Amino acid sequence: MAGRSVELGMNAAMVVMRPWVASHEETQERLSAYLEGELEGREHKRVVRHLAFCPICRDVLRSLAQTLERLRSLGRDESPPPRPSVADAVVDHIRNDGP
Repeated sequence: MAGRSVELGMNAAMVVMRPWVASHEETQERLSAYLEGELEGREHKRVVRHLAFCPICRDVLRSLAQTLERLRSLGRDESPPPRPSVADAVVDHIRNDGP
């Protein structure tokens, strides 16, 4: 029962704070832009305030940040393909152009 009253209290607080705090949906729609540093002013503050109250959105943000980092790192650890040696080049030339 106490959990329910805490939930109702949080919901009431969110209604009162609506002009200053982004909704759950609004926050999730803007998480990518937030991570990219594209939010400014009031929009940024509303998302930050929502994240302070919402563990669900913080988890989504954390997961999105990890996913973006993994995507960005693709190819980062790969070294360039080795350059062919002179012998390989000669063999390829002979195979392709004939004697």
